[in-house]
Amino acid sequence: MIIEKLMRQADFTDVEKSIADYLLQNGYEVKNMSISDLAKRTYSSPATITRFCRKLDLDGYKKFQILFNSEYDAFATESAVDANYPFSGNDSFEQIARKLAKLNSDTISKTISGFDYNQFRRIVRRISQSDMVNIFSVGTSATVAMDFQQKMLRFGHIVNLNLSSCFLPGYALAGTERTVNLVISQSGENRDVVESLRLLKKRKAYCVGITATPDSTVARMCQEVILVELEEDRSYTAKIDTFAVYSAFHFVLDCLFSFLYKMDYEENEKLTREKASIIYEENEKLIKKNPDFISSEKR
Repeated sequence: MIIEKLMRQADFTDVEKSIADYLLQNGYEVKNMSISDLAKRTYSSPATITRFCRKLDLDGYKKFQILFNSEYDAFATESAVDANYPFSGNDSFEQIARKLAKLNSDTISKTISGFDYNQFRRIVRRISQSDMVNIFSVGTSATVAMDFQQKMLRFGHIVNLNLSSCFLPGYALAGTERTVNLVISQSGENRDVVESLRLLKKRKAYCVGITATPDSTVARMCQEVILVELEEDRSYTAKIDTFAVYSAFHFVLDCLFSFLYKMDYEENEKLTREKASIIYEENEKLIKKNPDFISSEKR
């Protein structure tokens, strides 16, 4: 295995170690590099690269390139991605894209592994029988929930969500016995969310928590808790920004929507088509009245 030899660096000179390090760090760029380009990038020479290939028991750079490219994809995929710092300043655009794709894939796989499908059936049944869904969340979690709200509204489910936390207590007091309350918080300790949750508990309201913290207030106070296992730090001072938690929460909400939609698939498909047709017709009327109007369908 070429990659194994590059990692072991057995009997490598300092120059060869530098070349090996560069190859492991910039493998996706190397696949299209000529021997001269690689020599320039590693501050060596084509002759040095050729000798390096022979040390790896290969008869030349072309053979090395073919074998290296065939192995590098698997090597890069197996490497763990730091959820807080998924890329560095030395990464190429392609490396960053692939690392983010892997982080997203790993996050979703880990999230699925913790799913309790009997729990999802209970939650989805309650949502299907509810008069409305109120969402209690702030920050990144709330922006994720906006997509869920839009999907739900398209097939006739009332979902209340507001990015301003001052509305949360009002939602807590406005719900009925049939209302489903979704409480979404990575830490499970956001002050505005927890205060609203306490109001909900006093009213014995049905609450579903989505959180990454199993011993949090949200996890303790909700009747149903969907836990997502994340390695992303809660503090913005300890990470570039939010990546994994966004993917995990978005995926959980997408699953909730899809499970609910599936309960009466044919009827829901008919309903969404009818609503889409109505929206399209109304947009067309607006366009005829005002040619400058651009419908959302045509943006």
